[in-house]
Amino acid sequence: MNSICPLCDSSKNKSVGRPKTNSISKNFIDNDYKVVQCLNCDVYYVSPRISFSEEQWSKLYNNEYFSSQSDWLIKKRAEELSQRFDKASKYLKGDQISFLDVGCGEGKSLIEGFKRDWEVTGIDIVDNRIEAAKTGNGNFIVGNFIDQKFPKNHFDFIYLDSVLEHVLNPKEYLLKIKEILKIGGVCYIGVPNEDSLFNIIRKIVFTLLGRNDFSVKIKPFDNPYHIIGFNEKSLKYILNELDLEIVYLRNFGRKFDFLSHTPNQRGYWIGLFFLLPIEFIGNMFNKDVYYELLISKKTN
Repeated sequence: MNSICPLCDSSKNKSVGRPKTNSISKNFIDNDYKVVQCLNCDVYYVSPRISFSEEQWSKLYNNEYFSSQSDWLIKKRAEELSQRFDKASKYLKGDQISFLDVGCGEGKSLIEGFKRDWEVTGIDIVDNRIEAAKTGNGNFIVGNFIDQKFPKNHFDFIYLDSVLEHVLNPKEYLLKIKEILKIGGVCYIGVPNEDSLFNIIRKIVFTLLGRNDFSVKIKPFDNPYHIIGFNEKSLKYILNELDLEIVYLRNFGRKFDFLSHTPNQRGYWIGLFFLLPIEFIGNMFNKDVYYELLISKKTN
């Protein structure tokens, strides 16, 4: 059962390598884990199924998980967030918008919701909100999303940015989203593209360095702790299976993030001469590093 695909329940898969660990996760590892790809729906996942406790997950997602950011990057992320909300707003009806952020992290989306006078709710397994996210008139829940009792057909806008790749049961998450999302409402989903050109190049580099046994797909036991990996096929597969409609889909990357570093930092030059060209080429062939979607309930 541990090798059953979390999206389609198929037992047919192929190994793509061993996952790396870090100083925190290595204390929890009690199995010979491997990263596999489902041969039916294409999703990447960990086999056998990870059996960490909630306390162990909380240790992984401590405050150090959220790395420091430059002023330039903070401003850029805020602009991107506002643009996402503007895009979603085009599909929303009425003035009283009920908003839920699942896995709200530092709470920057909650702040954006406050600015728009929405009814704001955030949930995460630990409270890592910055102070500005705690001062607004909203509701915050510490706990597991699946365990919460939300009203059916309640939320106009649900936000899942960089969430589905972190959960063992993405199908359950999407089923619950479908249950609590209003007809006519939308859900934003943002996930990495595991079949990006960047990962293809990484695999070539790993092979040249004699590390072909390590997986470049998902990083379940090292920051950013991705335990499920999507590509376009697997995204479309699960949404179609759950009768959810894609109303907007974009493959994109953040091509100028090297500007978040100063020229005297290594990240600046790696980003400029290595990551930037890869992302430009990847975007041309729909193999950029990230996907964002707006989905809704089908009405027929």
